[in-house]
Amino acid sequence: MDYKKFLSDGWPYNATDKHIIQRWYESGKTKPPTPRDLNHIRWRLMFESNRFATVEAATQSWFPTPPPAPPNPLALLHVEPGSRFFLDPDRKPVDYREITAMGIMRWAIDRKWDEIEEFFDYCRQRRITAIRPLLNLASKYWAQKQRSNWYTEGDKFWAALVPLAQKAAQYGLYTRVCLFGGVEPFVGGELDYHRRPDVITDNPKAIAQMHSFLDQAVGTLRDVPSVLFEMANEPSQIGFGYDSKIILELGDHCHDLAPDRLMNYGAPCDEDNLFYMTGKADFFDEHLRRMEGDDYMMSVKRLVEHTQVDKTQMPFMSGEWMNLGKGAGTESTATAFATAAMLRLKHCIPAFHAHCLLEPTIPDPATDACLSAWTQALDMIPITVDGVPTNGHWQSSPFYEFRKDVFPQTEDSTPQHRGPVRIWGRRRGDGSYIGLSIREPAGYDLPGDIETLHLERWGDWQTRLVIA
Repeated sequence: MDYKKFLSDGWPYNATDKHIIQRWYESGKTKPPTPRDLNHIRWRLMFESNRFATVEAATQSWFPTPPPAPPNPLALLHVEPGSRFFLDPDRKPVDYREITAMGIMRWAIDRKWDEIEEFFDYCRQRRITAIRPLLNLASKYWAQKQRSNWYTEGDKFWAALVPLAQKAAQYGLYTRVCLFGGVEPFVGGELDYHRRPDVITDNPKAIAQMHSFLDQAVGTLRDVPSVLFEMANEPSQIGFGYDSKIILELGDHCHDLAPDRLMNYGAPCDEDNLFYMTGKADFFDEHLRRMEGDDYMMSVKRLVEHTQVDKTQMPFMSGEWMNLGKGAGTESTATAFATAAMLRLKHCIPAFHAHCLLEPTIPDPATDACLSAWTQALDMIPITVDGVPTNGHWQSSPFYEFRKDVFPQTEDSTPQHRGPVRIWGRRRGDGSYIGLSIREPAGYDLPGDIETLHLERWGDWQTRLVIA
């Protein structure tokens, strides 16, 4: 149909027009819309639905232009082939330290800026440099926490996106926006979280709605230089199934809309799966396995040899590795220190996750102590720490001559071993060594000609950062 003819003829009055007219008056207009005004919006909804999926989007131009946003103080990030780091425009590695802030979008929608600024100020004091909010949280879990959000809330949802990212930037925080924290708004019902079925792959209507949402969300945020994009949080757990081609398509769509913004496909929790380390992704995020043994110290040992962590074609991070602090996981500051130190030694991008940060709320003293230990480890080890990866029992290690006394000799003997389960570090070109001794018994004295840079003890275990 011809656009000019449609402007003249349009269609008869219908229920949608009531919403359009309501929006007309909400924008401050005092006289009713003309037939041409109505027909223009009708055209958008009928024939340009890929750009204007909702009445709110189609009528946004009626609303006053907001005042210009304050300058964004953060540099645009980029990556380069083979690099393990986010880089600034001068190609210098950026000390990106992310913290979970899943439900903070609710505060932005409800305009609770005092609470947001209090949280952002806490992050700044703890030298955090990024947050990770999740969009489209519509399950009962998030409703019970009063932290749900979804795009069909309309104007108040869309109007909160840019101000949240801009406010974060004023506190020195990048915003990694996870577009699909859940799928409920797109499938029209609660996911069965006992079975976690794939409800998207064979659901063309939901997929189309997701691409339409992505158009508007990325189009809204792509001009904010401090924004990064993630497609989905744990895709296999929220309804996309395993190895989702839909996630790849959504990510490619995002990349096409915002080619100069960093993007990762999803944050899988399927250990040793490289499916999302591909295509147009700029970096890879996997929610690493949590192994409960010895205050979760065995999770740190797991990273000594790890499929995704040891790949070098793109930066690696784990947005939700440990659950540190009060309420879940462990309150061990020794584990917190070890996780950050190991990530740094492995050239991984660190992220701090805790139960209270789901909402988020300001961390309690136990969680804050874990964050402080985590931060201390990052402060002590340079981002680009150099050297050849070296296991403690290798001949090139300063612990080689003590290997039979220091390390467990078999996996079966590990639980009863009264020494570190592993020491992993880097041997530098000048012969020096920096490493992490993992899961020492509290009070243990490590032999050898080494210097302890830091010893963190909590409960029955301790961990230490050493140089030799």
